[in-house]
Amino acid sequence: TPPCFQIRRQHLLRSEPEACFIFFGSEEDSSIHDHSFRQNADFQYLTGFDEPGAILVLASGKSYLFVQDRDERQEIWTGELYGTERAKSVFGMDESHRVSEFESKLDAILQDAKKIFFELGKNAKHDSRIMKTLQSAIRHRGRGRFGNAPIHDPSFLLSNLRAVKDSHEIELMKKACSATARAHVHLLKTVKAGMSEFDAANEFQYQVFKEGCTNLGYAPIFASGMNATTLHYNRNNDILLPGNLLLVDAAGEVGGYTSDLTQTFPISRSFSLEQREVYQAVLDVNREITRMAAPGISYRALHSKSVELITEKLISLGVLEGDLKDLVHTGAYRPYYPHGVGHYLGLDVHDAGIYHERGEDFLLRPGMVLTNEPGLYFRDRGSKFSGIGVRIEDDLLITDQGCEVLTQELPREIEEIEALRASAHE
Repeated sequence: TPPCFQIRRQHLLRSEPEACFIFFGSEEDSSIHDHSFRQNADFQYLTGFDEPGAILVLASGKSYLFVQDRDERQEIWTGELYGTERAKSVFGMDESHRVSEFESKLDAILQDAKKIFFELGKNAKHDSRIMKTLQSAIRHRGRGRFGNAPIHDPSFLLSNLRAVKDSHEIELMKKACSATARAHVHLLKTVKAGMSEFDAANEFQYQVFKEGCTNLGYAPIFASGMNATTLHYNRNNDILLPGNLLLVDAAGEVGGYTSDLTQTFPISRSFSLEQREVYQAVLDVNREITRMAAPGISYRALHSKSVELITEKLISLGVLEGDLKDLVHTGAYRPYYPHGVGHYLGLDVHDAGIYHERGEDFLLRPGMVLTNEPGLYFRDRGSKFSGIGVRIEDDLLITDQGCEVLTQELPREIEEIEALRASAHE
């Protein structure tokens, strides 16, 4: 594995040199045999280890990985495991042991710890193993300083680390974003009226894997017509009708890192007048947020600006009337723009990262990746814009000077989209 995993563990250990960190990897559900295993994001970030049931312990400057023991009979069914020796060498650990040895080894590892970092309350079985081990250690050593070692949640420390991507992560995210954008271009060239949303989703899935992605980043949204006004629509089973729009929120991932991209385009060759007006309004907001995104800007500032711009657009479209500040203050925009302008992106589609701390906004830094996804949704069947839902989402890498649009291979201008749509109807 690349040295970045060891570097990340060292960063965490240096942040709390007298602490012991304990992380459990994801378990495999033995009752389900037709799904791919997905590692816990924090565990993946610190190890790169992709087998279920593993445990990572960091203490006194050392890394301990606990893995499943090899079983040749079981490997006939599920494939070969690393085992302790290979896990140690391949993943750069100081020590590697069998999971069955976890409690006995942890007792010794914990002896000098003044703090314990472990995410209590997430998994009852894991909580029980940790608490039993702590009670055993207290009985063996008495209630000295170890017996009173406080347990802390490591989420804050991991969020700080994971929010800023290293070069290895950025490389994977660029690949995922590029492949995803190309798969979306394929949809522009192939989707036709009469297909179902499900057909379009299959086209995307085939193409995004062909472009080099290793998995889907999340459950895709293929929402046509009125369906596009439901933010998390996931039925994906309606027929694509001429004259409607299709909103596609779908992405692939590479090496566990996902893109998150949304486009909206006409099922026919071109946008109607009303569709064009709404689409251009959202695109204008998307472009302005891209120009703003830079180090030293907070997420709150970006979202507040998007709200102001969306409200201006709703006034110009004749949907809202009144003073801009009053409309923003009263939330008059919310029926049409009910979500935030974006979120952090990485191993999780809504990735680890801090938005504000102790009342202060957290400022963007180079290496952070976030989405830029303004939208407008008209559910009122009495409006001339009824049934129009538009979201335009890009992925932004914060750089020293501003930001880089990682999904820029997908055309966004109306003329570009209509030119590609024409090829789908030849």
